[in-house]
Amino acid sequence: MNKVLKEVTPAIVALASLAFVQVAHAQGTADYDRWWIRTGPAWVAFDEKAELSVAGSTVPGAGADVKDNAAFITEFGYRFTPHISLGLTLGIPATTTLTANGTAASVGKIGKVKYGPAGLTLQYQFDGIGGFHPYVGAGVTYLKVFSSSGEAVQNFDVHQAWGGIAQIGTEYSLSKNIGLFIDLKKLILRTNATGTLGGAPVQAHVRLDPLVVQTGVMIRF
Repeated sequence: MNKVLKEVTPAIVALASLAFVQVAHAQGTADYDRWWIRTGPAWVAFDEKAELSVAGSTVPGAGADVKDNAAFITEFGYRFTPHISLGLTLGIPATTTLTANGTAASVGKIGKVKYGPAGLTLQYQFDGIGGFHPYVGAGVTYLKVFSSSGEAVQNFDVHQAWGGIAQIGTEYSLSKNIGLFIDLKKLILRTNATGTLGGAPVQAHVRLDPLVVQTGVMIRF
């Protein structure tokens, strides 16, 4: 967690500084809509790496693949100024599968996880270019695990985890209140999984670090 904070803190501090300046100089709030929603389908592509250990001993060359998956995500936002927003990202729980690889490939499917990461980001939206309104953001994410089911591994359990987010995207206005968007979020997310294999305790330290690519409809109100 300390490593994650060190990686994302500079971006958060920079955006917070922009937010302070913008709020301090904001004059009048009736000329823009405060609330907004971005909603639509997304693709979650994991940049995974895992270290497996059995009975406390690391298994050399053993790792795990995490299956990419589709998701449906909605981001709720509040605009403090025309440029500064706070966004809360939530999604319908998705399911992914962990499969052993490398020297542990013979183990096969380790188990399935039903999860729902949430994110909170501070965002800066640049001045519009035609109908386009690009933005960047940074913040924190939380991996909520709803259920874990083992296959080759019994008593399979994936732990909840905190991480960081870097975000970039753009909106395209179709009207004053409705538009389209494309959004990319890079998550820095690490977790642990435990279970038993043939009666021996098994543990995995897993780097997930997914790239979340989303598109859909944006509504301001």
